[in-house]
Amino acid sequence: MKKIVIAIVVILVVIVGLVVALPFIVPTDRIKQELILATNDATGRDLAINGDFNLSVFPTLGVTAESVTFSNAPGAQNADMATIDSLTVKLSLMPLITGNVQVDEFILTKPVINLAVDKSGKANWEFDTAKKEEEPKATESASSEGGAADLGISDLNLGDVRIVDGVVNYIDQSGGTDINLSDINIELVLLGLEQPFEAKGSAVWNSEKVELDVNVGALRSILENIETTAAVDVKSKNINLNFDGQVKSIQPLNLGGTTTLDLPSVRDLAAWAGAPLEGVSETGFGPFKISGKLGANDTKYSFSEANISFDEIVGAGDFSIDLGGKVPDIVGKLALETLDLNPYLPADEGGEGSAEAPTAPAQKASGEKWDTTPIDLSALKTVNAKFDLSVQQILFKKIEIGASALATTLKNGILDLALNEMNLYEGTGRATIRLDAQNPTLKITNAVTVENIQLNPLLTDAADFEKLEGKGMFQTDLSTSGKSQADMVNALNGNGQILFEDGSISGVNLAAMARNITTAFTDSGEEQKTDFAEISGTYQITNGILTNDDLKMLNPFIRLTGSGTVELPQQTVNYRIEPKLVATTEGQGGGEATGVAVPILVTGSWDNLNYAPDLAGVLKNATNPEGVKKLLEGAKGSGDGVKDTLKGVKEKDPAAVKNLLDAAGGLLGGKKN
Repeated sequence: MKKIVIAIVVILVVIVGLVVALPFIVPTDRIKQELILATNDATGRDLAINGDFNLSVFPTLGVTAESVTFSNAPGAQNADMATIDSLTVKLSLMPLITGNVQVDEFILTKPVINLAVDKSGKANWEFDTAKKEEEPKATESASSEGGAADLGISDLNLGDVRIVDGVVNYIDQSGGTDINLSDINIELVLLGLEQPFEAKGSAVWNSEKVELDVNVGALRSILENIETTAAVDVKSKNINLNFDGQVKSIQPLNLGGTTTLDLPSVRDLAAWAGAPLEGVSETGFGPFKISGKLGANDTKYSFSEANISFDEIVGAGDFSIDLGGKVPDIVGKLALETLDLNPYLPADEGGEGSAEAPTAPAQKASGEKWDTTPIDLSALKTVNAKFDLSVQQILFKKIEIGASALATTLKNGILDLALNEMNLYEGTGRATIRLDAQNPTLKITNAVTVENIQLNPLLTDAADFEKLEGKGMFQTDLSTSGKSQADMVNALNGNGQILFEDGSISGVNLAAMARNITTAFTDSGEEQKTDFAEISGTYQITNGILTNDDLKMLNPFIRLTGSGTVELPQQTVNYRIEPKLVATTEGQGGGEATGVAVPILVTGSWDNLNYAPDLAGVLKNATNPEGVKKLLEGAKGSGDGVKDTLKGVKEKDPAAVKNLLDAAGGLLGGKKN
């Protein structure tokens, strides 16, 4: 045993002696050149040390070099991938012999690192060398089992480890990314693998300083996949991020803890990031804060018990994502109190601030009714998702919507939206929409039902239209398919109905107008308002052509019916409205509507509609004195003017017919031909 100990001591003495003598045996320049050649062989790039180069061996194994450059990839924008004003590396020699790496100094002064990705997607840190093909296998083998044993050391101690006034430039020509970090100062503190590890530093990005502080309970625990404490703090003028929890491993990432993201102003953050919010209201986009429990386990990430605030919007939710499948799988749930959208509307759509005129929409090609550009919804196949949103109140311009719930499911290119609850203006609404993008031809189906809506407050808030009162119902069930907007308009099929009940139209008194036609416009002094029991109609859509045959409005003195078509592909209308003046107060829905019909034709393109009396229909009614007689006999106080009108109609006097026609035209208004 004694001989073995003596032998070991002798060997150590010899090794130490050789190490001490090495700088005197091998010239420093020779070591410098060997280092340069080794770097070239390993990377295929040129390493140059243009300043002083010094090597020390005992008591510390150290290298100092000045004006160091490392060449870039061929064709790169910058000649050098890295330049360093000075580099100092010093390791304690004796601890190194026992497997304990003690770094006395590691200082990079004014390093400039240029990272780049070319248009083909190749990074400049990818080296074209033969060794590159062989090294990954060894690396994977060494790292597959994990743990500090892979490092080949028993302990690690860091002394003065710093980066001083560094710069990192990153350019991605394939993605258009350009990032510059300057004034990088980083300091690492580690007294041993069993001791706490701290990295703290700062950098300047877009003229703003960002500070970073990372603390880990024990670095060895992470290396050996043992859970340990961890804390991360990022602070700046525009963003503050905090994490406090447990970390088990970095690759794959395994951690859990509480986290908080605090943005003093989303508007300022966007401007700092180089994407200022233009054309939006000057209100809104203020403070944003989200906090909750962050978890990561290999390919699964979660953010639970989240509390969110954005300006005046407050909510809570849970979110998760699994990256282990063919596509990411996202699940989320968000509940909001009041969702006020007004502060986020474009300035020309009701937001405050900008007075600039809205940008004119893009014009279609001459003669083109609908856009024929193929619709690309391939993105729907890149992710699966399930998201539930509930809101107690939604404010959009002047519109107020009550409690609502939306369920969203996206799977294998099929998006399902289900509005299971919507309360608005004393009524309710439901809707389902499906977008099927599994095949190149997009398929869409939707069904919408709105019931018991109070029309006056809805139309007042939505369109500043105060003339219609009553209770409304709307229902539609549609389907279509196609590769473009034009295709889908041509393939649109479905049906629907509308129903307005127990309401009135302000600003016009159809009953008075009915009497005016029969009594030569005697002044009734009545309020300008028309009550109705019902306005209703159903429609069918076949290959883009909407047909309605049963439009009707019921009023004591007028019965209005309508029928016709709207050709969506050609954007034209061919519709006939027939208001029939009657003289009965039997009830808005009762009795046979006997009287004079004054049909109106609505025809033409959507942007140039024509409103004209149906002359053939008018003459047919006018030459039927019996109908006119019943109408006039039912009117009170008709007088001689009524008799003269009746006489003229009976005798087919063109002037009398014209007077009747003009009166009807005044009733319906619009453009007359």
